[in-house]
Amino acid sequence: MTNGSFGHENTDYFFVAHNKMKEYLMSKNIPETKIFATGIPISSRFLKEYNKKDILDEFELQENKKTILFFGGGEFGLGKTKTIQIFEDLVKNFNDIQVIAIAGKNQKMKIAFEEIVSNYSKQDNIKILEYTNKVPELMSISDLVISKPGGLTTSESLASELPMIIINPIPGQEEENAEFLESKNIGIWIRKHDLSSEILDSLLSNPDKLKQMKINTKLLAKKYSTDEICKIALSN
Repeated sequence: MTNGSFGHENTDYFFVAHNKMKEYLMSKNIPETKIFATGIPISSRFLKEYNKKDILDEFELQENKKTILFFGGGEFGLGKTKTIQIFEDLVKNFNDIQVIAIAGKNQKMKIAFEEIVSNYSKQDNIKILEYTNKVPELMSISDLVISKPGGLTTSESLASELPMIIINPIPGQEEENAEFLESKNIGIWIRKHDLSSEILDSLLSNPDKLKQMKINTKLLAKKYSTDEICKIALSN
């Protein structure tokens, strides 16, 4: 795909996340008949029904609080300062929520998270994890996701009917994803110079706004993208 070439002469199908990406490919003179806005394939585990109480108990969380899933890691620590600031805003300013913060392979981020939790004595409300293979289960108990808008995470969040607060998008496709999610009232992008505390408060203190964003995810989610891709690929 160098120099703007998508090699479409030798490609039968293009499967993309949403119609905006389809329109972009069409603007590059790729025939519409080759492009399908199926969504990105996700694990079938995101389609399962989970016992919410069991998962809350497993992670020592409560049933009567909003649960926020915070993807703050990233192997290369992109946007570390802003990420830590947003995390501290959550820990410091909100007492009626609980947060599952996933630091991934980023040990420095994990240590920074732990220091903040300790400083505010919020160990009961904030759970910090490194790598976990239970993202489908954690999304099933969450009310909101805070994350970079990578294609897979975005697709998984939509399938789990979760609104997003978007942080640290990489220029290019991730920024386009952020703009698209905002335009559909599914996500809120916290930009570099935004006051994250105000944005968080505007959403977390407004149940109706969060509810409407959740409804909007249902309109955009493509839960069965894998099946659809297989049917199209096998149809000829």
